[in-house]
Amino acid sequence: MKKYTISLLFILIFILSACTEIPITSDPTIIEDYICKDNPLGEGCYIPAEDLNHISPIPQEYLISETFDSENVGSMPRNWLLYRNEEYAINGVRTIIGEEDGGNRFVRMYSDGRNTPPYPQSTNITKPSFIFTTKFNLDIDRKGVAYASIMIPEEETSSGVNVGVATGAVNVIGVQIGSNMAVTIRVGGPFFYYSGNGDGGDIYNTSLTLTKGIWYRFKFIWDASENMVAAYHLDGENEILLHTDEFHISNRVNAVASGEIMVPNVVRVTMMQNLPGWAYLDDVIVERKGE
Repeated sequence: MKKYTISLLFILIFILSACTEIPITSDPTIIEDYICKDNPLGEGCYIPAEDLNHISPIPQEYLISETFDSENVGSMPRNWLLYRNEEYAINGVRTIIGEEDGGNRFVRMYSDGRNTPPYPQSTNITKPSFIFTTKFNLDIDRKGVAYASIMIPEEETSSGVNVGVATGAVNVIGVQIGSNMAVTIRVGGPFFYYSGNGDGGDIYNTSLTLTKGIWYRFKFIWDASENMVAAYHLDGENEILLHTDEFHISNRVNAVASGEIMVPNVVRVTMMQNLPGWAYLDDVIVERKGE
C-alpha cells in the first residue's frame, strides 16, 4: 500500500510540473510591449525596400515619341485610345498598324462617318465621328512642340482628316484637311464636344493643298506664358508658317473648385460625321519648348 501511495504521489507531482508554464524571459511579447507597436515608422522599425516606387506629390510630366515601328502589323496602337460606343458599328471606326515597302510602320485610320459621341453638340459645325488620342503631360511648363505626319491615301476612299493638340476639353491648334485636300487651321473651340453656343473655334485658310499618296509633316507650338499658338508645314529642312495667333491657353481645370484635372492633354486625330474614308498617321512627337 505504501508503495502504491508513493507511486501515485510521484505521478501527481509530474502532472503538476508539466502543467506549470515557465515564462520565457527572452520573448519580448510576454515581458513587455513590442517597441514598434505604436510607432511602426520609427527608427529601427521601418526599413524601406530599395525598389519601392513612391508617388511624388509633384505631377510627373511625360512626352510622346510614337513612330509605331515597334508595333505589330495588323494590331491596334498600344498607347492610343480610339473612341467608340454601342451605337458604332463593329468596324465603324478602326485603327490598324500598316507597313510600307521600305519597312516603315504607320497607323491606317478608318471612319464610316455614321455616328458621333452622345454629347450636346448643337452647333452648325460638323461633329467628329472618329476620335483618336494619345496623352502627354506638360502641366508645369504649359508649353510645348508637337509633330505629326499625315497621308491621305490615293488607293482608298478619303474625305479628310484633322490633327492637332488639345489641352483639356479645348482644342488649342490643329490642321484640317478637307475632302478637296485644302488645308485650314483651327484655333480654339471645344475638342470633344460642343457647348451648345455654336463655338467651334476660329478657322483660317492657308495656301497649302495636299496631294494624295504623299506624307506631309506638321508642327504645332503652344506657349501659355506668351498666349501664343502656331502651326507649320515642314517641307524638308524648310518650316513654312501656316498660321500663328494670340490665344489664351487655359489651365484645363474645367471649373472644378478643388483643381481636379478632368481631361488630359492630348494629341488628337478626328474625322468628321458623314465623311467616310481613310487617312494615315505616323511619327507623332511631343517635345519641350525652349525659352
